[in-house]
Amino acid sequence: MNRDHVARFRARAGPISWEAAELARCTIEPELARMLHVAALLEEDTAITVAHAHAFGLGRSADLAAFLPTWDREEAEHGRALRALLAHQEYVAPEPARRSIALRRRALARVPIRPLVRRPETSFLFCVLGAAAEYVATVIYAQLAAQTRSPRVERLVRSIARQEARHFAFFLDAARIRGDRLTDLQGRAARRVLRSLWEPIGLPTLGRSTWHATFAPWLDDEHFRGRVARMDRIVDSIPHLAEARLMATFLDDLPALSRPGRGGTAGTRRSSAPRTRSLGIPSG
Repeated sequence: MNRDHVARFRARAGPISWEAAELARCTIEPELARMLHVAALLEEDTAITVAHAHAFGLGRSADLAAFLPTWDREEAEHGRALRALLAHQEYVAPEPARRSIALRRRALARVPIRPLVRRPETSFLFCVLGAAAEYVATVIYAQLAAQTRSPRVERLVRSIARQEARHFAFFLDAARIRGDRLTDLQGRAARRVLRSLWEPIGLPTLGRSTWHATFAPWLDDEHFRGRVARMDRIVDSIPHLAEARLMATFLDDLPALSRPGRGGTAGTRRSSAPRTRSLGIPSG
């Protein structure tokens, strides 16, 4: 396994910028707090994704063995920092999909893991999904940073975005390396599975109606929508995945799915237990 991408990942390491006492003095807009609440849920999901990765034997490859513990720690710190900020805000939090935790955790027990362990397609798909998710997470954090009027919060969110971009770069390199090693038959099989597995980050955790109520206003913004749509160009650059059109297909269907009246329910709350996302699909 070419480990140059591991060296690049380590060389770009850097802390996020936050102090709990400083964040306690910050006040942010309720809508921004709502979006950061969603971000915290997704950051907390990473521990579940890492557990899934190990269950599939992905930690046996040298590059993922080096990456997964650091990714897990950094994403967990993102979640702690965001929770420290949100603990002092009043806002209406999006309600995650009911039964999300139980269903996502139990899903692993239903998957025939043994045939998938050490299959090259499994590791390839994990890295592709990771690259797609981390790219979108980077775009979301950049948007959040641009919206806040608090310099402290902006510093925090931009530092999280830098780490997410570093995670994205690792996943993309790892996916390309693995894609180069797949046969055409393996590549076609992986492409079919990818099209059936992929969902935008946050959708499995929030449920479709709450996801659309949360993100639809952003997706009405042409600049943000264009940046998110570039995810397809990134996936296109990975061997075997040209013209997969994952995000384009989703966005083409979005207007019908986000009609008025399709929004989710919400309740006022200050914190939430971690939620899980789709089986083995990294994000955030």
